[in-house]
Amino acid sequence: MKWKWRNVPIPIQYLAGLILGAIIQVLVPRPIFNDPRVGDIFGLVIAAIGIGIVIWSVVAAGHVDIESPQKLVTSGPYARSRNPMMLAWTLIYVGIALVANSVWILALLALVILFTHFVDIPKEERFLENQFGDEYVEYRCRVRRYL
Repeated sequence: MKWKWRNVPIPIQYLAGLILGAIIQVLVPRPIFNDPRVGDIFGLVIAAIGIGIVIWSVVAAGHVDIESPQKLVTSGPYARSRNPMMLAWTLIYVGIALVANSVWILALLALVILFTHFVDIPKEERFLENQFGDEYVEYRCRVRRYL
């Protein structure tokens, strides 16, 4: 199987939340833990799980270009979640926030998730319904949006 880097989309809202949170953290430090090693341990584990889901998702997509798919991917993590990449990026984001020991990064996750849920995902779902019609509607009824 050939790895497709474009099948690893990094949503801009996740990067924006991380960058803005890091800037605020530098200006107004607010740690989550008194002992940052706690965040390191939990954060690395959570981020590793997220990275594992990204890898699993890319492998499941195989030769399908997820930016302009010609086939609906319904196997692997896509059999359990219609948006495993968003779930993965959320876990990676939480892991980074814990390792950075930043309340600000973690707090901005709420805005990132709201934007993703109400803007990105509906746009993607409209595209997939237009592209695949009843096949996508049936898939949407069978598989949960996130978990």
